[in-house]
Amino acid sequence: MRNRSASAMRGAAWLGSSQVIGQALGLFTALVLARRLGLAGFGEYALVSAVLYVANVATSFGTDMVLVRDVAASRDLRRAGAATVVQLGLSLVAVALLWSLAPLIGGPRHEVALALRIVSLSLLPSALYGVGTAVLRGLGMMRAYAVAGALSAAIPCPAVIVLVPNGAGVVRAAIALLASQTAVGLGVWMYCVRRARGLAALPRAPLGEVRGMLRASAPVGVLGLLGMAYQRLPVIVLGIAAGPAATGWFTCASRTVEASKTAHVGLFGAVYPWLAAAHASGARDEAARRDLRMSWRACVGLGVVVTVALFVAGPFLVERLFGSGFAPSATGLRILALAVVPSTLATYGSLTLLAAHREAATLRVLGAGLLVLAAGTAALVPAFGWLGACWAVLAAETVTAALMLAATRRGAARIGPARVAAPALPAAVSRSWSR
Repeated sequence: MRNRSASAMRGAAWLGSSQVIGQALGLFTALVLARRLGLAGFGEYALVSAVLYVANVATSFGTDMVLVRDVAASRDLRRAGAATVVQLGLSLVAVALLWSLAPLIGGPRHEVALALRIVSLSLLPSALYGVGTAVLRGLGMMRAYAVAGALSAAIPCPAVIVLVPNGAGVVRAAIALLASQTAVGLGVWMYCVRRARGLAALPRAPLGEVRGMLRASAPVGVLGLLGMAYQRLPVIVLGIAAGPAATGWFTCASRTVEASKTAHVGLFGAVYPWLAAAHASGARDEAARRDLRMSWRACVGLGVVVTVALFVAGPFLVERLFGSGFAPSATGLRILALAVVPSTLATYGSLTLLAAHREAATLRVLGAGLLVLAAGTAALVPAFGWLGACWAVLAAETVTAALMLAATRRGAARIGPARVAAPALPAAVSRSWSR
């Protein structure tokens, strides 16, 4: 277990480095798009990206998380074929739905509807990317997974620079996104087929295995849909009800805050497969538990530092990076910065419960958080405009973190008889261009 814990820490280092590179490249890509599309165009692009993110989560349907958990516990890739068939099948259904619903989502903005139809095609290579990276994580190949993550953020940069000139519209941005997603998805899939024995280049699986994967992933898929709605609801509501300018301001603030969550996101990505393997083996290694407590505290401390830095430097960052047209985003950035620590606590708790096969508890917590977010958005946006969405996010993150801590502390998330899921916390403290 000590070796496994050390491996998790090395994996966290690789993923942390990858996240730093990926977030920097992703933020740079967003800056280029904001300047070349303008405030209204960037708001339209944010709506298209949010809808694509919703479709990505829906089509993965939890199969990637189930595959990571199963492979980490048994090193068996037999279910990878079924996971791929499920994701590709659901992606085809989602493409058809988005082509039909695009005019309703885009409303009178016909370019938005066309952009939605274009980017919907990227769901197919994204399905291959999702399964391939899940296999890498489950096998503990964190270095390869980190490289894949960095490439998924790096390739859109030249695509945007070449394909989206100044004054271009959201359709050109959609073409760039489709091109980059296709290149990343196919490239990662071919690499995984070469490195992971048992992963077929042309996925196929018996109907019984496909049904079994659907049954196993359904609870996680519902959790993913809730989490997706939790993350993208404000953008979609603002994009439809408040217009592109308000959506652009909110996206500018939220994108900057998300870019700050780099180190602990990398750590969580490395810890989850280890949690799944440790839970399956029923291990009781005190050193491993100590390492997890240290990682927890480091993430919380880093969250506090990030919150203070964003709160102080927010106005300077927004105006310097995005331009004077996005200056109103500074206030929203400060509000969202306060949600960094609660988001860190909630993410760790959800991964802990998921590794312990406690999807029902996670579902209840995320459902409660989503209700708070929906109610807060409905009540605060009419009163305070797009800033009301920021306050709704902060309230929902705080409630979710508190409920997630309570769920892990009730003793249900355990590895054997020894608790590792909810390390003791001070009483005062007591989740892109990517898939």
